[in-house]
Amino acid sequence: MSIRRLLRKWVVDGGLSVIGKPLYESTIAIELAIQRAIDAFQADGEMQDQIFLDNHLTAVIKTFERPKALRRLLTSIKRSYPGLRIVVVDDSRCPVQLDEAKTIIMPYDSGVSAGRHEGLKHVTTKYVLILDDDFIIDRNAGFESAIAIMEAHPEIDIMGGKVIYLPFYSARDYSKGSLWPTEAKPTMPAGSQIGGLPVYNKVANFYIGQTERVRLVDWDPALKRIDHADFFTRAMGVLTTVFNPSLKCLHAQTPFDKVYMKKRKDFMADRLLLISRYYPSTHAASEGERKNGERDK
Repeated sequence: MSIRRLLRKWVVDGGLSVIGKPLYESTIAIELAIQRAIDAFQADGEMQDQIFLDNHLTAVIKTFERPKALRRLLTSIKRSYPGLRIVVVDDSRCPVQLDEAKTIIMPYDSGVSAGRHEGLKHVTTKYVLILDDDFIIDRNAGFESAIAIMEAHPEIDIMGGKVIYLPFYSARDYSKGSLWPTEAKPTMPAGSQIGGLPVYNKVANFYIGQTERVRLVDWDPALKRIDHADFFTRAMGVLTTVFNPSLKCLHAQTPFDKVYMKKRKDFMADRLLLISRYYPSTHAASEGERKNGERDK
């Protein structure tokens, strides 16, 4: 068992949670307070860039049963990008409507794919920014420069960014991100470059996409939880994706939220659907199920 899984077993899910939860939450609170202080000393971006961004980019946030995390994210966006358009899709039992965003309320537990699918319908700007509700945006997010690169290189359909996991400031490597089996050929080989940025087959669920191009792939509403690898598998041969390490956000997960995590881990129906779709034979299905947990990260 890996160290990370061992820590989760004892500190998050086990008897040490009474110590782990307050330590985890206080550490992240301190880290975010430091980040806010750093932001306060940084100059605002050029007004011209901000106006262009406000007119060309819309953030789509799918949220479920995490109102505190959602408020934290919206506050962080408004602090650094006060004019950014925001669409929130909420399928919580008791949805919240906040002044900072246009809120789309969906039936309870409609799922992340149905939510993003619906949110995309309400985007009227050229570009869309996909966000999870437990992200945090600061003034180093790099939205302006990311859009400038995409304007200069219209062949880029999706630009993925770096997701920095708190409290350890770690980031996952998506350069060899796995997909489901597909016969589709990439529009450009992984590792090749556009505008100095490497082409990836898959990036984290933090990216800017050309709205009309993303609509060509969209999300499968039948998948409630594990939609990530399926989206990028179906995007193979359709969309060109690059990774930009200067485009980044912070990620403060909620592992001690038992109610949310119980729902988050209820993905057996998704797993069976994906296995039947990508591994039709019995033997292959067994292998696919074994690897499934790694595919959708």
